[in-house]
Amino acid sequence: MGLLKKRKNIFNFFGDILSLSEKYRPFIFIIILSILAIIPINTLQSLPNLSICNAVLGDLCYSVGITRGVSSILKGDLSLALSFNPLSFLVLALMIFILLIDIKNIIASKTITI
Repeated sequence: MGLLKKRKNIFNFFGDILSLSEKYRPFIFIIILSILAIIPINTLQSLPNLSICNAVLGDLCYSVGITRGVSSILKGDLSLALSFNPLSFLVLALMIFILLIDIKNIIASKTITI
């Protein structure tokens, strides 16, 4: 019975992470942004395209280039980011905003009220 309970706890833990619950989202966002800041743009361009939107609409898809754009912003190359996709700036701003709100909520939930 103990093994089944441990297994269920592990599935719940990974389920929370994959669902991007408020508790784990800051860590996931920090990891993603750190990886995008480190990986060279050439490496991102050589990865397979997994976008469903791009498969359906081709280059007309609004999301084409956002990952490369965010990576370029994190590296400081704003003109390259703009050429990949202007929405990269909005996506990065939203990620940082959500990250800050989540961190604020985590800190607020840890404070003790008297």
